[in-house]
Amino acid sequence: MDKIRAFSEFEIFYGLYRPLTPYGRARKEERRFYTGAAALKEEYDLTAAMSVFLAGQRQKADKLRFHLRNIPAVELSPEALNSAAGLFLARKFLANASEIFKILPAPLRSKLGAKWSSAGLLALLNKGGAGEAFHIADAYCPDLAAERAAIAACDRTLKLLREKKHKALRERWGLDFTDRDFLVIDDSAAARLGGAAELFAEPFDGTRVTVKPVYGPEYMEAAAERDRRRGREQELEAAAVRKLAAAVAAEKRDLSAYAAAVERTDIAAERARLAAELKLTRPIIRKYPSPIRMTKARFLPLEGRLAASGLKYTPLSAVFTRRVNIIYGSNMGGKTVALKTLAFMQLVAQSGFFAPAASFETCLFDDIAFIGGAEMETAGGLSSFGLEMNEFAEAHERLKTRNMLLLMDEFARTTNSEEAAALLGAILEDLGAKSGAFAFLATHFSGLRSGKGSAGFKMRGFDTEAFSEYFSGRSACGLDEKLKMINRFMRYELLEGAAGVEARDAIKIAGILGVSKAIISKARQFMEEKA
Repeated sequence: MDKIRAFSEFEIFYGLYRPLTPYGRARKEERRFYTGAAALKEEYDLTAAMSVFLAGQRQKADKLRFHLRNIPAVELSPEALNSAAGLFLARKFLANASEIFKILPAPLRSKLGAKWSSAGLLALLNKGGAGEAFHIADAYCPDLAAERAAIAACDRTLKLLREKKHKALRERWGLDFTDRDFLVIDDSAAARLGGAAELFAEPFDGTRVTVKPVYGPEYMEAAAERDRRRGREQELEAAAVRKLAAAVAAEKRDLSAYAAAVERTDIAAERARLAAELKLTRPIIRKYPSPIRMTKARFLPLEGRLAASGLKYTPLSAVFTRRVNIIYGSNMGGKTVALKTLAFMQLVAQSGFFAPAASFETCLFDDIAFIGGAEMETAGGLSSFGLEMNEFAEAHERLKTRNMLLLMDEFARTTNSEEAAALLGAILEDLGAKSGAFAFLATHFSGLRSGKGSAGFKMRGFDTEAFSEYFSGRSACGLDEKLKMINRFMRYELLEGAAGVEARDAIKIAGILGVSKAIISKARQFMEEKA
């Protein structure tokens, strides 16, 4: 799928798809390609239901996005839950999931599988704090509250003893230990202390000494009592954590179901956002093989680039009732864009999104393959022609076991035209006989043999009359203006029933792009002589 994604520039669109939760982002990275109608219908139904709910509900939409954005990834293993940090994530997950489910109306909750039954567990975890805070609260254990009260009493005793000692040292020796554990004084000042028993002194460097208060037995006893109490507090906290972890683990199945519902909600909400912002419509999926119908289909990557350059974009409308289709046209006439549009629309639809078109009707394929393109280079000793043949052979082999949408752009363009036409005719006839193939070939070769079951199309091409009227009497212009003129007068429309019509726009476009008038005149003369 990598090559067809690159050819259709699908990742540009996919980059606009931004799920808010860790679960939704993980789902995005899977890049699911739906080949089953039932699974795809479920995705479309969720997007449609979410779109209806969010339409005109700005406040609820913002609230939903807020809680989705605040959902953490919760780890439900015993190791992860056996800590305050793990319990905090579980509480944060439950708190936001609960709010998300409250926002959704009952019918939509049912579709998303958002069934809530953990109010008791959330209330238990909420005893440890709300918002972004969580701790092992006294409420989790009566003995814990008693130990913490005793620790607080020890802290008060220690503080009073320190303050008493600091006062005595200030009054007797002029040393201020307020907010300090030690002081650094010079040797002469230390000598005046005369080895005072309430001070501990040790060398700091060659000329200075570090002095610390000696708080005495009463202080040491209070500190030891605090350490003992603190050890007991940690034991009680660990026991409380184990109980809370067990309570969360007991509802592990429910939490896993909530995570799945959150993922579906996130994906549906994000697809609904894209549908609204990009004006997407629900695709119509028919049983294979069925005609592919596009009405005003928009190839979004190109639409965006043209808009940024001030150029007009023409949506594509077409109906393909045959399984083998040949698109004829000159260079720059839109053949490749037609293929890209088709590939883009199919990838969007089979990835679970609504499509950028007034309407898009298609069937499902097990695979999509692309062969050709000017970007092909030599690899592994093969020429461009060799690479094309190798890729076609691989795709042809896959057709034995699956339905495939096969797109070929200027296939066999690097060999001589006589052999290329013969090879293309044989390939098209072969694909027409394979029920699993739905093929599109864009080519500048005219009149290819393709079998009775194929259909020919031609890009309408350059509007010479309109261009001549516009360009008459105008001075030469730069490349940007020339490209804009080509865009303005090129008619990117597919006309059916043009299998034998040869493309005739190349010389006109060469002239617009600056090839000398003498060369253009001679080329036209050669064309007339050939005719």
